[in-house]
Amino acid sequence: MAPPKPLRTAVVLWWVLALLLLLETGLAWTDPALETRLLVVNTVVGSVLAAAYLVLGSLVFRRTAWARLVLTVLAAAHLVLMIASGAGVGIPLLLLALGVAGTVLMWARQSSEWLTGER
Repeated sequence: MAPPKPLRTAVVLWWVLALLLLLETGLAWTDPALETRLLVVNTVVGSVLAAAYLVLGSLVFRRTAWARLVLTVLAAAHLVLMIASGAGVGIPLLLLALGVAGTVLMWARQSSEWLTGER
């Protein structure tokens, strides 16, 4: 049985979020005002978050119910990190919107029934 449309959409949103996060990380390297240490930390954190979103999204497609909870906690931690770091507008706001939409769709009734239903 294929995943319901809300869940498929949620996972695609997580994957798009991951790709935008990598794009944002790459674009940071073009800013001459940022110091090298900050760029390295930003690259490591951005790459780890992007990899986690990609892997966890794949696990949700495989009906791994716990991956949904981990994705939700990760998105909340990412939000706190963005607020604490003073992330600006533009891509960070888009990342926030994608994360909220992905989380809501993952926890929609159809998604929950598919993830926790009989196999």
